[in-house]
Amino acid sequence: MIRIMALLLMLACGPAGAQALQLPPPPAARFDPAPGGRLPLDAVLRDDGGHPVRLATLFDRPVVLVPGYYTCPNLCSTVFEGVLQALALSGLAAGEYRLVGLSVDPRDGTATAAARKRAYAALLPGGARDLVLLTGDAATLARVQAALGYRTVPDRDTGELAHAAGFVVLDADGRIARAFSGVRFDPAALRAAIRMPTPSFGQQVLMLCAHFAPTSGRNTTGALAFVRAGVLLLPLLFLGWLWRRRGVT
Repeated sequence: MIRIMALLLMLACGPAGAQALQLPPPPAARFDPAPGGRLPLDAVLRDDGGHPVRLATLFDRPVVLVPGYYTCPNLCSTVFEGVLQALALSGLAAGEYRLVGLSVDPRDGTATAAARKRAYAALLPGGARDLVLLTGDAATLARVQAALGYRTVPDRDTGELAHAAGFVVLDADGRIARAFSGVRFDPAALRAAIRMPTPSFGQQVLMLCAHFAPTSGRNTTGALAFVRAGVLLLPLLFLGWLWRRRGVT
């Protein structure tokens, strides 16, 4: 029995264990937001009217932030329409949240953002007052993307940007409360994320345990550390139980 326990410890800590946890490298385009991560609220972007806007001024309520770019010919409009549909079916009242689109392409300008806003506002329960579409320069956008764990890859031939599909809900402090991936979303889950944007301690533990990033194909460092600690702890607890039982008999 002792030998079996020692073997388990070797598998958890030694090279064999490390090899078992090795995964393929993540794709170049990725969306891997960290729960609790905070946006750079001092960043200054432009709204759909062309006015400078400091990110912090948008966070008087929970924010639904959808990254993408407004000239995208494929995925971005599908993702945004999926968010609009989920919000429309969520039962949320106007003013409970702010919907923010973020173009990660510095080539997008105010005119493109304004045109998109006119199309999207008609589908939003709160209309244009709850919707802001942002653009910005390359350096500022890079800061925001880094905080979101969002990375695009330009296509040399077409100039289009390869990117993942999804969005985040942020609390009023600009911290990531929940991330959604895909193009169609559960209205009830979105409503819960907006109305209770800051996860409890128990929810944070669960997110840590289950935080597998499908867009990058890997677990976070914290999740892997948690698993390794569990592999080490369970055999030690079992050995302690055997020792106590031996003393009783």
